Amino acid sequence: MKKDLPTRILKFLASLKLAVIIILAIGVLSAWGTIVEAQYNSRIATKVVYHSIYMVVTMAALVINLIAVIVDRYPWKRHHLGFILAHIGIIILIIGSVVTYQQGLDGSMRLAIGGGSRHVMLPQTDIVVWATFDGDRWVKTYEDEVDFYMKRPTPEKPFVIKAPKGEVKVTGYIPFAFEERKLAASEEKDAGLALRFQLQNANINMSQWIQMPKRKGPPSVLNLGPARVVLHTGDYKPSGENEIVLFPSKKDPKKLDYQVYTKRLEKVTATGKIGSGDVIETGWMGLKFRALKYIPRAKEEVKFIPRDRPTEITRAAIQLEYKGEKHWLGKDSLLKFFTDSSAFIVSYGGRRVDVGFELKLEKFNVGRYQGTRRAASYASDVMVPEVGKVNISMNEPLKYKGYTFYQASFSEDEETGEPDASILSVNKDPGRWLKYLGSALIVLGCIVMFYFKRAFRKKRKS
Repeated sequence: MKKDLPTRILKFLASLKLAVIIILAIGVLSAWGTIVEAQYNSRIATKVVYHSIYMVVTMAALVINLIAVIVDRYPWKRHHLGFILAHIGIIILIIGSVVTYQQGLDGSMRLAIGGGSRHVMLPQTDIVVWATFDGDRWVKTYEDEVDFYMKRPTPEKPFVIKAPKGEVKVTGYIPFAFEERKLAASEEKDAGLALRFQLQNANINMSQWIQMPKRKGPPSVLNLGPARVVLHTGDYKPSGENEIVLFPSKKDPKKLDYQVYTKRLEKVTATGKIGSGDVIETGWMGLKFRALKYIPRAKEEVKFIPRDRPTEITRAAIQLEYKGEKHWLGKDSLLKFFTDSSAFIVSYGGRRVDVGFELKLEKFNVGRYQGTRRAASYASDVMVPEVGKVNISMNEPLKYKGYTFYQASFSEDEETGEPDASILSVNKDPGRWLKYLGSALIVLGCIVMFYFKRAFRKKRKS
C-alpha cells in the first residue's frame, strides 16, 4: 500500500541519508570555522561561521532529524529507552546552547589596582550619541548595535546616525587598521599648539610631544618624574615642583616664552624665548631641554592604514560624514561635533553592561619565572559586596549573582613594567544547566543502550 504524504515526509526526515548529510555539513562548517579562526581570530570565526545562517539551518535540521527519528520508532519498546534518552539529550544540549547565545554574557572587566568597576565590556559594538545643549549636562540621544563586519556601509548605502540638527553618515569601514597619528600645521583659529622636545643629560635621552588641543583650553601638563613640562596659553600658577612652563610669545609668533621653576630654590630661575632647535639649561641634574619642533597652530591628524589580518595593535575604524566633512573614528574612541546651539559626541566601541554591583581590586599578585620577567602565575584580591575579600586566581574563579569571574590577564605600566590593572573574564551562562542535563542524558542513554545490548546477547546465547 502506498504511504501517505505525512508518512513519507516523516520517513525522509528520520532517514539515515539525511543524518549523514547533516553530519557532513557540521564537519564542513567546523573545518571552515577552524580555518577562519587560524587566519583571523575566534571573534571573526564566530561571526562568519559559528553564528551564521548556515550553522543555524544545519543545527535546526539536526534537531528536526532527531525528533523525527524518535517519533518514527513509535510505539516504543524497552530496548528503545537508551536510544531515546541519547537523542533527547542532544536536543536539550542544543537548546541550552541557544539559550546561552540569546541570554548569556561573555566579556571582560578591567580593574585598576586600588580601583573598582561594575561594567563588563562585550564584543558587540554600539554607536552612541551624547548631546549637550547648555555645555554642561550630557544626554544620550541615540544608541544602536552595529556589526559593520557583516554588513558594511558604503557611500552609496551609508549607515545613518540620528544626531541633533542633522544626520551623521557612516560611509566607510576598515575591519583591521593600524592607527597612525601625527601633528600638522592648521589654519583653524581655535587650533591649539604643540611642541616636540628633548630632555637630555648623561643618563637620560628622551623626546616627546606636548600638545594643547584647543587654544583656549586648560594647560597641558606632562609629569616626567624629575620635572614637569607645562604648555598653556593663559595664566598658570607654578605647582612647586621642577617645571618648565611654556606659552606663546606675543612678540615672536614662531617662538615660545618660557619660565624654569626650581623646587630646591622655590623660585623661577630662568626665563626667555625658545624656538625650534633652541636649548634651555635647566640647572637640574645637568638636564638640557631642547625644542625640536614648535607648531603655533597644530591639529592632530589620524590616519588608519588597512591590514589584511588582525594583530594586537590593529582595530576597526569607521568613516563618518557630517555636513560635507569626513572624519575617521577608531573603535573604542569618540568624536565631538558642534552645531550653532549644541554639541554632540559620537562614540563607537564595545558595549558596556552594568552588572549591578561593583568589584574593587585591593591587590594584584604576580609570580615570575626565576630570572625572567615572564609571569608564571597571577591572582587578584577583590572586595565583593556582601562577601568581603576574595582571591581570584587562574584556577579559582569567583561565582557571584549568576556571574563567573575568571582571572584572564593583566596590564603593565609602560614606564615601570609593574602590573597596574587586572583583566577578568566575565561569563554568565543561563543555559548551562540545560547543557549539563543534556550531557547527562546522552551519557545515561549510552549506558542504557550498552546494558540492553549485553542483555540481548545473553538472551540469544541462552
